[in-house]
Amino acid sequence: MKHLAIIMDWNRRWAHERWLPKVMWHKAWADNIEKVVKLASNKGIEYITLWWLSTENLIKRDEEEVKNLIKIINNAPKYLKNLLKNNVKLELIWDIKKLPEKSQEILNNLVEKTKNNNKITLVLALVYWWKDEIIRWIKNFVNSWGDIENLDIHNFNDYLDTWKYPPADVIVRTWWDIRHSGFLLYSSDYSEYYFTPKKWPEFDEIEFNKVIDFFKTSKRNFWK
Repeated sequence: MKHLAIIMDWNRRWAHERWLPKVMWHKAWADNIEKVVKLASNKGIEYITLWWLSTENLIKRDEEEVKNLIKIINNAPKYLKNLLKNNVKLELIWDIKKLPEKSQEILNNLVEKTKNNNKITLVLALVYWWKDEIIRWIKNFVNSWGDIENLDIHNFNDYLDTWKYPPADVIVRTWWDIRHSGFLLYSSDYSEYYFTPKKWPEFDEIEFNKVIDFFKTSKRNFWK
């Protein structure tokens, strides 16, 4: 497997079951990112894309919850030491201009400081949604004076947020929701989907290995 993508879902339900305050489930959610990225790196996976925050989350979640999410982003530098230690490059697919300026600066600084790492690339989908990506695609295409007559399935990809990454081999969604929710739609036509009953903070090494085994037994024919 070269590229693993995960929709990290049902963090709130996990916290409610344990009577934890929102700030605690956000922390558990962020800490598990570090654990899963390390598991992926140890398996030789080159890219792991995690859907951290959707555009709709930023708009529709209550003010307190959004503030907690922003706090986690602003505390992200505490993970820098381990990112460097584990040779993890951080990149973003995003519309982070919708985040506070301080958060943008912190994230861009982490991207800059890890740019030379090369064991695994952690791609965070921050303020990401497929419909927004299409709008950005149109703007990028128009601004570059693209020739509509020469547009095809190959150069279309060049204007997407995900242009530099291979398609995800497997897309995992935690806690059973059987839908894609607009995640990586253009490049996921041959991705395998794995739906797990585990909520994101419960997604551990055992469940991770189940995903690996699932991929090994999948039959990917690619147009054949």
